[in-house]
Amino acid sequence: MNDEIAIACRGFRISRREVKTVLKRLRERAPWEFPSGSLSVAFADDARTCALHARFLNDPSKTDVITFPGDEVFTKPRRRDVPAEPASRRRAARSRGGDDDAFAGEIVVCVPQAARAAAQFGTTPADELLLYLVHGWLHLAGLDDIAEDDRVRMRAAEAEALEILRAAGAAPFSRVVFPKISESFNEKSST
Repeated sequence: MNDEIAIACRGFRISRREVKTVLKRLRERAPWEFPSGSLSVAFADDARTCALHARFLNDPSKTDVITFPGDEVFTKPRRRDVPAEPASRRRAARSRGGDDDAFAGEIVVCVPQAARAAAQFGTTPADELLLYLVHGWLHLAGLDDIAEDDRVRMRAAEAEALEILRAAGAAPFSRVVFPKISESFNEKSST
């Protein structure tokens, strides 16, 4: 997969290799099917995230992660009992005209919200970023969190995915730098 990682938050840095490793391990080892194709992940500031939230979800408030489905939309999670097919078979399928041009979707992670949530919940900003990335990935895999029973399933899936990543040595993020915290950066989130 040719996943793209974009950074749209001044002063923020993260290892693109670590992000791509997380995405690869989720595709390989998570028990949920995932749409085929490349994935776009953007780490954004409040202004960009709020603008997207307002434009596409008619809600200008701050949020942690926004997910945009790609070519294949999963409306329900599909668990798989076996690991994804071996990489050699996936490469062979792509060379025969497989899913090279397919687009799995986009995940926009709000960097300042991760810092605020970490302070609020006693975690680290890097852990919050990883959680948001996993949460967005699970949305693309068909999980939802609007109804209470869906939220319970989402929290359980997040915990399972994070454990898979830890066991695979892909978590936590170790090469991440957050911007200097300013007064506006620390404002309480409205979500």
